[in-house]
Amino acid sequence: MVCLAYIDLMQYGSGNSNCNFKRRDTMKAIYITTSLVISAMVFLSSACVGSKHNGETKQEYTGLDSTWLPFAKAMESKDIKFLIENSLDSLTCYDCSIDSANQKVLFDSEFIIKNHLNKIMHLPSLTDKSFKTYQDKNEITIVYSVKSFYSPEGAYCLFFTLIKKGKKYYFEGMSVQ
Repeated sequence: MVCLAYIDLMQYGSGNSNCNFKRRDTMKAIYITTSLVISAMVFLSSACVGSKHNGETKQEYTGLDSTWLPFAKAMESKDIKFLIENSLDSLTCYDCSIDSANQKVLFDSEFIIKNHLNKIMHLPSLTDKSFKTYQDKNEITIVYSVKSFYSPEGAYCLFFTLIKKGKKYYFEGMSVQ
């Protein structure tokens, strides 16, 4: 709007020439000031979007996230004892392809944690990736969006589930969609 008004004054000025010069100078000053303010706002807003960490926006954790992080850290450090003690007796592991003849998705937790933890994790690391947590009554669902060239949409979702029993949450499994 300011640009158009400035252009109009420059092209179609009429009347007293001293008055037109004053108007043009005022409009030019407003135009320059507005341009500088808008440029500064764009620059500052892009700088404040978030700090980058390995190409991803660094995440600020919520209270719900803090329930998941010990499980993610235990998987990364291969803390088998913690994972077995804090998992249900049977774990779901969709897309694990452990027994191709029998498309099983429910496994004994000790067996799958000891022998196929990398398939449960599905990623080399979980704590340095952005994720979202959702809670529904006694269940927490953790969702990772994983970019993939081979996925039709360019990404797929990795879901981890924690189930509350008593006052404690237990790992229930992983699925991919």
